[in-house]
Amino acid sequence: MSIMINESVGRGGVNRKGDTRKVQKLLIAVFPGTPLDETGEVDAKTIRRIERFQRRFLNNPDGRVDPGGKTLRRLNESAPGESGEWKGDSSKWSQEKKLRSLDPRMRPIVERIIAELAHQGFKPKIFFGWRSVKVQQELKAKGNSTISFSFHNAQKPDGTPNAYAVDIIDRRWAWEKEAETNGFWEALGRLAKAEGLFWGGDWRKFKDVAHVQFHPNRMLAEIRRESNLA
Repeated sequence: MSIMINESVGRGGVNRKGDTRKVQKLLIAVFPGTPLDETGEVDAKTIRRIERFQRRFLNNPDGRVDPGGKTLRRLNESAPGESGEWKGDSSKWSQEKKLRSLDPRMRPIVERIIAELAHQGFKPKIFFGWRSVKVQQELKAKGNSTISFSFHNAQKPDGTPNAYAVDIIDRRWAWEKEAETNGFWEALGRLAKAEGLFWGGDWRKFKDVAHVQFHPNRMLAEIRRESNLA
């Protein structure tokens, strides 16, 4: 369901607190990890984020969100989890949808890896393709990751998922010991590297055996900027 406001928010707007909180909520969803809170107060950070979003589709951003206006409509369409095709828990998406959430160059590679794993007698399953920065930060807080932005979080400037990483498990064992003893992680790593991907099982400080990615780690900051999430 789309978020609606009663009065304009931003530069020169009426800026009622309830409306402002709604716009800030959308901006935070569009720019996860942004230094912005749902305060209900229009400050310089709020206006900068409105203008940054408007640059996607306006030549002259005005820093204001109007009821029924183009900026509000685009915010509702772009905010993950608020509306649109890509809402919801991405770990529970269908396998086909998880594949579509990957960068188009990575998708056929992952399909080949999954097919070969199945041919070898495993039961491969994508656990995560794309996931939000919010989920990434939750994983970091739990100690399941060391970074607050990953190649899983990559997206196009319009907010569409465009992940450069995927987590692949055997549906029988997930991360249990049996996955290792039955050779699943070894097979996944070997196939991923044969396809030119990077395997998390090779990392020294934090082994992530289910994880394979398209780019080397040194490109992470660049991908974050391209995703309009820097």
